[in-house]
Amino acid sequence: MKKTSILTLLLCMIAALTMTSCLSDDDDDSGLSREEQHSAYLSVAGEHNGLLVYYDSIFTTKPAKVDSVAAMVNFETDSTVTVYNFRVNSIAHFVQDATAKTCLENAPAQILKCYTLFYGLSPVTFHIQPQKLTFSTTADGKPHTITLAFYAGYPNSYGVKSGKSLGLQIVLGGVFLDYENITGGTNLLANGLALPFIFNAK
Repeated sequence: MKKTSILTLLLCMIAALTMTSCLSDDDDDSGLSREEQHSAYLSVAGEHNGLLVYYDSIFTTKPAKVDSVAAMVNFETDSTVTVYNFRVNSIAHFVQDATAKTCLENAPAQILKCYTLFYGLSPVTFHIQPQKLTFSTTADGKPHTITLAFYAGYPNSYGVKSGKSLGLQIVLGGVFLDYENITGGTNLLANGLALPFIFNAK
């Protein structure tokens, strides 16, 4: 419990001290050389088991814990990280559309792929750009797809490693039913919500 609190505080401190930046395919201005970025990656490379904690909002000073699940993250390269056992059932609580809610409740755990951009060495810090996640599910015996859209980069999705502690925060911004191209679609996430998921390595 103490470890989780310290790591969450560290994530907040990094957010407060970091300039706003968003990832894009054309933006590699991390402030680090390629060699430094690779060095930062080596400090987190590979698999990390831990706990993925679901909170109700990023906009409150004391977000409420909604759920937690054992999960694993794998830094495969210096520009990618994958989250395994990303359980989507708890997101249903924040969706008002009955069909979408049932689809989320019936869906299995997912694999979430993300891009990363390392921008700090002491401590190691990195932006996270979660990829859009689309998966098949059912409601009332009928097939549907759900698409989840996430915020990218500080102050929403980012990570930090300090000593033996590793933390990642990913923020969900949209839930779409049977509409993979999210542009112009109806966001079914409750109005104004941005849901953070914080992973703490054991």
